[in-house]
Amino acid sequence: NVSESKHDMSFESFICTDHSFLSLLSTLGSPSSFWDASTPYHIASSTCEFLIILTFVVSTTSKNLSQVDKLWSILPAMYSFLCIIDHRTMLMALLSAMWSIRLTYNFHRRGGYSWPPWEGDEDYRWEYIRRGTLGGPWKLLTNQWIMVVFNFGFISLFQNILLLYIAAPAFVAWSVGMRRKVCDHDESESGSSAPDVCFLDFIAATLFLVALVMETVADNQQYTFQAKKYAWRSTNNNGGNKLHEDDKMINDTIRQYSDGFCQSRLFGIVRKPNYAAEQLLWFSYYLFSVA
Repeated sequence: NVSESKHDMSFESFICTDHSFLSLLSTLGSPSSFWDASTPYHIASSTCEFLIILTFVVSTTSKNLSQVDKLWSILPAMYSFLCIIDHRTMLMALLSAMWSIRLTYNFHRRGGYSWPPWEGDEDYRWEYIRRGTLGGPWKLLTNQWIMVVFNFGFISLFQNILLLYIAAPAFVAWSVGMRRKVCDHDESESGSSAPDVCFLDFIAATLFLVALVMETVADNQQYTFQAKKYAWRSTNNNGGNKLHEDDKMINDTIRQYSDGFCQSRLFGIVRKPNYAAEQLLWFSYYLFSVA
C-alpha cells in the first residue's frame, strides 16, 4: 500500500526526492500529485491522448490513413519546447526545431499538406495493404473492421506514443534542470553549482547537426531523382530505355530510373542514407539525457 504522505507531498518535495518507476506510477490519480501540476509531463501526455483520438477519428472518416504523418515532423519539437528550463533544454529545443522545419518542408513539397487539413497525399503503401497486394497475413487488413482496429492500435495509438517517446530525452533534461533549480539551494547560493551544459552536450549537438545535414542532402538527392525519374518515364516510354554504348553515366542513370531507386551519390554509399541519418540524429539527441 502507498502511504498517504506520498500522495500529499508538494511539488518541491516530490521533485527533490529520488523515485523508482513503480513509486512514480503510484502517484498517478492523486489530485495533489506531481503529475497533475502544469509540468511538461502532464501537458505532453494529455496532448498525446487527445491526438490519438483525433487522428483515429479523422483518418477513419476521411479514409486517409496518413494523418499521423502530418504531425510526425511537428510533435517532437513541440514536446521539446515544453521542456525549456535551462541552456541544455534550450539547445535541445532549437535543434529539434531545425529538424522539424526541414522535415515539415520536405513533407509539404511532396504534397503531404493541403486544405482542408485532413486531405493531402496518403502514403501509397496503405493502398497496397487495402488491396491485399502484399499477401500473407497482410490480407487480414482487407477486412474493414480489422483495419479499423489496426488503425487505432498501430497507426493512431502506437505512433503518437512513439512521437512522445522520441522527445523523452528532453523530459529527462527538464527533470534534471528542475531539480537543479528547485532543490540545490545551497549550491546555487554559494555559486558553486556545476554548469548546466558539458562537453557531452557539445558532442551530442555536433552529431545532431552532422546527421541533419546528411539527411537534408539525402532527401534532396532523393527528391531530385524521383522528379527526374517520373519525367523520364513520361517522355521515354517508346524506346527511351535503350542503353547508350559510349556513355556509361547515361547508362547508369537509365538503369536507376528503370529500377525506380536512386543508387548514386549518398545512396551509392548507404542504401538509405536519410534513414541512417535519422537514427544517428535521435541517438545524438538521447546523449543529451546522458549528459
